[in-house]
Amino acid sequence: MKHKILLILLVCCIAAVCGGCPIVSTNENKPRLTAQPPAQQQEASAPQSGSSFSRAEIQALFDDAFTERPELFEREAPDEPICTDYTDKGFLRVSYEGEPGVKYKLQVLKDNQNIVYNLFADGSVQDFSLQFGDGKYTARIMENIRNDEYFAAESENFRVKMDGENIAFLTSVQNIDWNYDMRPIEDVPVVISDALTQQQRDLIAGCVRDAYRFVTDNVEYDDGKIFDLQYNYLPDIEQTYADRTGICYDYSALLASMLRSLGIPAKLVKGYASYAPDTYHAWNEVYLNGRWIVIDATYDASLPGEFNSSNMEKDTDDYAKVYEY
Repeated sequence: MKHKILLILLVCCIAAVCGGCPIVSTNENKPRLTAQPPAQQQEASAPQSGSSFSRAEIQALFDDAFTERPELFEREAPDEPICTDYTDKGFLRVSYEGEPGVKYKLQVLKDNQNIVYNLFADGSVQDFSLQFGDGKYTARIMENIRNDEYFAAESENFRVKMDGENIAFLTSVQNIDWNYDMRPIEDVPVVISDALTQQQRDLIAGCVRDAYRFVTDNVEYDDGKIFDLQYNYLPDIEQTYADRTGICYDYSALLASMLRSLGIPAKLVKGYASYAPDTYHAWNEVYLNGRWIVIDATYDASLPGEFNSSNMEKDTDDYAKVYEY
């Protein structure tokens, strides 16, 4: 039953689409893989290893190094619209079928924290991050009635106790959607082949740098894409990987997905950067050596010249976080 309680939804969440992330220059001097046109996206070539090791040898090294990877769960429709069965794994599952042509949102609250998502109310299964940590939550499926006015069609109160401190930043969720059968995830062993074959002292740090370098070297910023996006746009890492183009939201989702597949906690963050303080932007935070570091692959991909890994970690003071996933 719908709770006929009229609520004015304070959509304090900035639009899910990053509005025209600034690019300071072109990447004409950087080595890149050739972008594949959409018609050829299923045939996009795999990255080439810079070492003399074969793909099979790299895969063997990868399998030895990463014996335990994050567990993913089948997208089976739950019995209830708001499913709390997976909250210990760091995410909330929602499957709701609403009225055609009506906008819906999911509001998640904990203490004084609040985030709002665009919800596809077509009965599909969608997972959402419980990024606020352990504690008491409220989730509401909100139905639009006019303008910015919404009412709670469904509501659920629940308590969360996760299996690990950073488990919410390892799973697949609505805007960081990945699985082990996706091509960009299947190709991760080759993406991180330098770290695997060079016997680096810190394998995880090497993997982060290799994945970051792959994204910055091989994804071109799509200046025109932002003008054609729908309000409920979500990144598609397979499309980004195949086309080798995207906006900041796409860069961040691809890098986060690759790292999460390795068991490296990675956030997609939205907010503002000091170099473009009036432009909504997306970047990553990665948990490395016991602390979260800021990585801005979109900005670094715009810089001319050869890759310089020493510039990967950014100053946190240059970034104002609004939301993290």
